[in-house]
Amino acid sequence: MIQPVMPATNENEFDLRRYYQQRRVFNQVKIDQPPVITPMVGWTIRDQCHCWRWQLSNYFRHMPEPLAGYCQQLIIGQNDPATADTMASVKRLGIIHLFCISGMHVVLLVAILRWLGVYLWLDREVIDGMLFLVLPIYLIIAGGAPSLIRAVIMAEAGLLRNLLHFDRLDGWAVSLLAGIIWQPAVLLSLGGQLSYLLSFLLQVMDRQLTALRQSFLLSVASLPAILSYVFEFHWLSLVLSYPMIPLFSFILYPLVLISAGTYWLLPELTDLVNQLFLVFQRLVGLAATLPGEVVFGKPPLWMAVGLFLLTLWVISSHRQLQRWGLLILAYLACFLVIHLPLNGEVTFVDIGQGDCILIREPFNRRVMMIDTGGKLNFGSRRPVPEHNVATRTSVNYLKSRGINHIDTIYLSHRDADHIGYLPTVLKTMRVKRVVVPAGMEKQPILIRKVRGVDQPRVIPVTDQSPSIDPGIKVLHPFMPGEAKNEDSMVLTGCFGGSQFVFTGDLDRAGERAVLDHYPQLHADVLKLGHHGSRTASDDRFLDQLRPQWGIISAGRFNRYHHPNDEVVTNLHQRQIKVLSTQQYGMIRYVYTQQRGLWQTTLKGGELKWTLPNCLNN
Repeated sequence: MIQPVMPATNENEFDLRRYYQQRRVFNQVKIDQPPVITPMVGWTIRDQCHCWRWQLSNYFRHMPEPLAGYCQQLIIGQNDPATADTMASVKRLGIIHLFCISGMHVVLLVAILRWLGVYLWLDREVIDGMLFLVLPIYLIIAGGAPSLIRAVIMAEAGLLRNLLHFDRLDGWAVSLLAGIIWQPAVLLSLGGQLSYLLSFLLQVMDRQLTALRQSFLLSVASLPAILSYVFEFHWLSLVLSYPMIPLFSFILYPLVLISAGTYWLLPELTDLVNQLFLVFQRLVGLAATLPGEVVFGKPPLWMAVGLFLLTLWVISSHRQLQRWGLLILAYLACFLVIHLPLNGEVTFVDIGQGDCILIREPFNRRVMMIDTGGKLNFGSRRPVPEHNVATRTSVNYLKSRGINHIDTIYLSHRDADHIGYLPTVLKTMRVKRVVVPAGMEKQPILIRKVRGVDQPRVIPVTDQSPSIDPGIKVLHPFMPGEAKNEDSMVLTGCFGGSQFVFTGDLDRAGERAVLDHYPQLHADVLKLGHHGSRTASDDRFLDQLRPQWGIISAGRFNRYHHPNDEVVTNLHQRQIKVLSTQQYGMIRYVYTQQRGLWQTTLKGGELKWTLPNCLNN
């Protein structure tokens, strides 16, 4: 089945559709059973290169982990889930460029091949001619990343330098032109920006600078781009490249190549090298846990451009302390703009088939989360992977806003699609307290999820409990229960002049009970219970609350066919405007004082082929 590639549906989420479109891929094919691939007559060299890439990938999979992952990553540019934790650590430390195929790898590969050529008594001209033919082939085998395209073209220009009378800067300019022709959007990706920026600075930077000073200046120059895509940095990243580059160049990368080439002959050597990489992974993981990580947030585009230009001005005369002072003040101003926003927001995250709601007050006075989302495993007790949907959606969004803490997490009930990602949030955010409906604090599923070094305070509540956060009232449960759907915590609060009611998965009987206890309850915005299922959204409940907006949080292609057609019809009959995360992605109510406006990541028509009929009408 042919389908379009899904776009990013949350603010500041990685946009897979744009990533593939930049590589001229516009659709994806979903198959139930892998077909048998047989060679075709008339294959081109490019097709053969892709075949070699596939064969190398299969070969590397037989090697021990994590060495197999490093071979995948550093030789053919293919991510391996086995090294995901290490890649997250090197990303935090600012040395991810060493582990993504880039110019350094090409330089090292050329140096190794030249050494082999000299060892075999080949003439320099013969070696350069072979390299000129081999490098484009390797470019295809290694995946054709933007940084690799730039490096290969610069290497090719270097091989023809004497013939074309090029200097180093000419080679860089040719690589930029060729890279833009090959991938017109190359400078719209973090890899492309860093590759061309850092290689340009290396061409024009004072050759008399020490290696440590060069490493520091390059790290500072890359900071605006990194913050625009990653939103955080570690202070160690400013100097860590200095010891890591020689370690990587002279030990790690050669060992990867040697192991890949000799595994079939000397598996014992590969096992020994693998032990070395296990030690290396532990050291990187330890370094990533050291104090010094700063969740900076995503600078506005005009600020990021300004910081970049100001950084280049500082580097051009880096010995003038006044310029460094101006740069530090500019970063401080950007930091304050991100961390002290004038507006607040109520945000419904597109977390899939689940609930996750973020509430942030102006100036970030308080940050709250209602449910974390999660994946239903239908009987399986497999642990939730560390890098899951929450990592790239809710947690990623919070970090893009410069937020690394949550004052309160409210968990409506115990279902996995509401609390499944709690361990991920607790591990990546500083959480003061977790509020649960009375009785849930004794549930083993919750005890397992909050167990850890930084275990937050768990507070059970009923509607008679004092408010945990001013302005937020608990309406349900009325007594301790087992944290099932019928025991769901119901919350209400006023934000930006609009009254919100959040119902978890409360059923119709529970909704009617809430009305009996609070006959004056009303809402401007209602988060529909149970993802728009007909087990919730009772007619009497809708009639009394009289909301203007109904928010549905449900996954695309979910097995329950949420939302229910009857529920959506009832909403339309009552002239309640429906906003679903299925259709609009992340839904945000951004407010200042007593006024607010709605913002959605999608316009509503991009994903018609994924929507149920009730949302397409």
